Amino acid sequence: MAENRLLEVAGHWLPRMEVAGIPSATARAVIEAAGSWENWCAAWSAEGERHARLAAAAEDADHPVTAGEAYARAALFHHFAQFMLFDDLGQKRAATARKLAAFQKAAPLLDPPAKRLVIPFEGAALTGYLRVPGEARGSVVIVPGSDSTKEEFPAFEAHFLRRGLATLSLDGPGQGEGRCLGPLRPDITAAVAVAIDALRAAGAPRKVALVGMAFGGHLALRAAAGLADLRGAVSINGFADLGAMWDGFPQVYRDNMRFALGVEEGDGDGGETRRRAAGFTLTGVPAPSVPVLVVHGARDRIFPPAEAEAQIDWAGGGRLEVLAEGNHVCNNIPWLYRPMVADWVMDRLAP
Repeated sequence: MAENRLLEVAGHWLPRMEVAGIPSATARAVIEAAGSWENWCAAWSAEGERHARLAAAAEDADHPVTAGEAYARAALFHHFAQFMLFDDLGQKRAATARKLAAFQKAAPLLDPPAKRLVIPFEGAALTGYLRVPGEARGSVVIVPGSDSTKEEFPAFEAHFLRRGLATLSLDGPGQGEGRCLGPLRPDITAAVAVAIDALRAAGAPRKVALVGMAFGGHLALRAAAGLADLRGAVSINGFADLGAMWDGFPQVYRDNMRFALGVEEGDGDGGETRRRAAGFTLTGVPAPSVPVLVVHGARDRIFPPAEAEAQIDWAGGGRLEVLAEGNHVCNNIPWLYRPMVADWVMDRLAP
């Protein structure tokens, strides 16, 4: 069973690891070194520490570019060490702490640098990383999914930065550091609103679009419905109704949902997790007043492409791109979907 979990996680998410910035051969070598699910977190964490040591050596040698890249890579290894780990929360917390520490060292060394924003919200704080290129013409708020976090996105941010757009990768409530605010919630409009205020206060361009990936695609569209001062919203392999898909989810994703939605481990038949999942729906939510782009992989084994059509129907129209060869979040064809999204956003923000 544990070995099957390792193969299931690798089978669903290996392309995501690769497109985030971990070479395929390296990811496969770490998976092989793990050998079984029990060793997954330790193997990925060990590789993360290796890259952190490379980064520290590069810093000592006054090679900041190399150091920044290696620290960011170390954060990725620590992220993937814990992203699907729900049966040992102690290991998960330790790997998460190493991820956060590595990326905080990477942030000022990136080009452009990533400025950590701590945004007061509901008696706690949201956190995000803001990157502003020279002569920035607009701003993009990137909304993670149920198991992704702001530290996963430098390679994605690069597509916007090269087009003169600032990026704010944000941990919303229930995401990454946003777990301090409780589990994932269906409506993150208020959180996105204060994040937009914060990026503007930090000097980023006032014209803003939202881009969400997977679960974040749903969250971005729902937030866009409550925010008038936007130029556009993008859902990449998002969904319209989470509860309606429940019976088709693989077990590893149901476990992901149980953790993300804050359900106790004793939810044996998944009834409480299913009940909470049903709250993530666009049904009854007013359509947004901004342009919408929905991109979806036709081969997505988690959120079927019918969800893409449902999102467009809910929005009352928009641009729909169902990519025939795309998998979940189309990470097997990043050369197609990422420029497509970045160009569409640029056309909304910097005509």
